Amino acid sequence: MSNDDYEIRYPIDAVNIKKFAELLGKTPSAVKDMAEDQKLPVIFLKDPTKPNARSERWIYLPEFNRIVREAYFNRPAEERDAWLKWLGL
Repeated sequence: MSNDDYEIRYPIDAVNIKKFAELLGKTPSAVKDMAEDQKLPVIFLKDPTKPNARSERWIYLPEFNRIVREAYFNRPAEERDAWLKWLGL
């Protein structure tokens, strides 16, 4: 089995701040702050026919998931696998 077999995918690759907050279990204002502090992979969507229009910030889920996976596997094995002891494994 590959890593892709374990990956949970959302139907689209990017979601707005409100939906990302819902998926993450945080408040939209907390996610907005994270996006403003450049702590999330943000995509700016803007109508190209309206140069003065405000852009929307969407979170790019595949990149967020890649970094979370990398952070998890870069932890020391004894920390990463400590929860298995709780299960008796």
